[in-house]
Amino acid sequence: MKGFTLYFGPDENSLRPNPNPARKRGAPTGPVDAFEAGRVGVAAPGIASEEWPRSSKTGLPMMHVLTLRLPEHFRRKGADLPGIAFFAGQGQFAEGFERTEGDPFLAQLDASRVHPRFTLLTDIIDGEWGLMWLTEDELSGLTEPPEDVRRTGEHVDTSEGVNAWDSQPAEEKVWLVANGDPNVGTAPTEDDDESDYVDPFDENYGLRDWAEPISGTCHLGGTVFPVQALPDGLTGYVLELEELEHVNLGGGNAQIDLESGAFDWAC
Repeated sequence: MKGFTLYFGPDENSLRPNPNPARKRGAPTGPVDAFEAGRVGVAAPGIASEEWPRSSKTGLPMMHVLTLRLPEHFRRKGADLPGIAFFAGQGQFAEGFERTEGDPFLAQLDASRVHPRFTLLTDIIDGEWGLMWLTEDELSGLTEPPEDVRRTGEHVDTSEGVNAWDSQPAEEKVWLVANGDPNVGTAPTEDDDESDYVDPFDENYGLRDWAEPISGTCHLGGTVFPVQALPDGLTGYVLELEELEHVNLGGGNAQIDLESGAFDWAC
């Protein structure tokens, strides 16, 4: 099995590790065997508009972060679900709202429904995120966010989160490049005497040669580089994301486990 680093760019000759210009990381050096595997940007995959994920308190449509076609051994929900989409939503200060007669936003919200393979994820500070598993047809399609039908001055997001109307990341292709991660399929642990998990740090707390180019990147594989404690419930099939455009992880990173469903981030 292989682990993969996510790169971003218009083609395999113009790759960089993160489309967010605030996240400095060098482009890959030398020839790169990259294959196109997804995208970031405003549009979600090919789902019904009514199934676009909504934040639970504000009702605002969540922001599409990433759609990714997974290599075969990362398709942990079965071969008929070859990809995922990840969303970000309301922040820690989200509040509900009053229902007023004739509000077009409420009519749209009431007509919405939850996608059958969508999971709402809540972080430790009550921010909301979402993971959606995709069929081949969904993965191959595109859906624009629902029409912004808010009346002027209504349903303004003061939650310190994001939504699909007010935060619009630039369109960019996602490419996967094999990275030599030795921990794919092995659950991360801090007790490497009891596991086959290879510690990415040496005895002097420096990164090992194979780990240095993976650290600080978005990547698929068993090795994780959490900013604080190792999250519970991780397996060897983790998607670790650094901050992408409009994704606020406090300067940290997030772990999304495709096997167990565990989710956490820290800064």
